[in-house]
Amino acid sequence: MAEVDQAVDLSKTETGEGGNGHLSSSADRNSGSSTGQKSTTKRKHEYEEEDDSSPTKKQHGHGEKVATHYNTLQETGLAARSQSRIFYMRNFNNWLKSVLIGEILDTVRQSHRELSVLDLGCGKGGDLLKWRKGHISRLVCADIAAVSVEQCQVRYECMRKTF
Repeated sequence: MAEVDQAVDLSKTETGEGGNGHLSSSADRNSGSSTGQKSTTKRKHEYEEEDDSSPTKKQHGHGEKVATHYNTLQETGLAARSQSRIFYMRNFNNWLKSVLIGEILDTVRQSHRELSVLDLGCGKGGDLLKWRKGHISRLVCADIAAVSVEQCQVRYECMRKTF
């Protein structure tokens, strides 16, 4: 199995500094559920006046919202996921990622013996098995949500014990 250097939590801490550096592994993010409600917010055109907050401030707030969303998702089991409206689409997406990862690793491996992978947005570690099957040398995983990074680390440790 690939050596996992570290998976980094990219979310901001309360002090506004970088992520807290949790160690972990790779991943597949669960899709959030949609409420089916239409948004009443309209995008502004470039020429429309923006509010007083800077673009950097807006991005910072958006990142925190995304991290909070994934950190507060409730864990659902396989049975609940199989009842999802997008169950078959997620299975297809997972299969497609497996095929693409395999093809790209084969292509890159022709010129390099050892492969290192940076898995940005690793989520809970849903791609760990794909990377294992790809026989990579090193895996570095990162995600904006600290809870996802922790779940990825647990999944990696369980997988290491099993194989």
